[in-house]
Amino acid sequence: MAKKQIIWSKRANTELVNVLEFFNERNGNTYYSAKILNEVEDILKVLSENELMGRLTSDRRSRVVVMEVYLIFYEVMDSKIEILSFWDNRQNNKKRIDSKD
Repeated sequence: MAKKQIIWSKRANTELVNVLEFFNERNGNTYYSAKILNEVEDILKVLSENELMGRLTSDRRSRVVVMEVYLIFYEVMDSKIEILSFWDNRQNNKKRIDSKD
């Protein structure tokens, strides 16, 4: 399978930034946020070459990869993979469903 470009939706980017900023502020440093970011980058490298690695979601169009307490929702397109959401499982799931891009 050919390597696909990874793009982030506005929503997913905002969610990731919010998680990183939360831990920067809570911990008073960037160490844990850097660890999260490195893990995300590692997963996305594998995903770009193996688009079907995530399990299919109930909508049967998007997929999800589990990363410890985070979920990375994505959709495969012809030449790219779009990250739809970066979700912290410790949050109320209704908040994710109700949020808009």
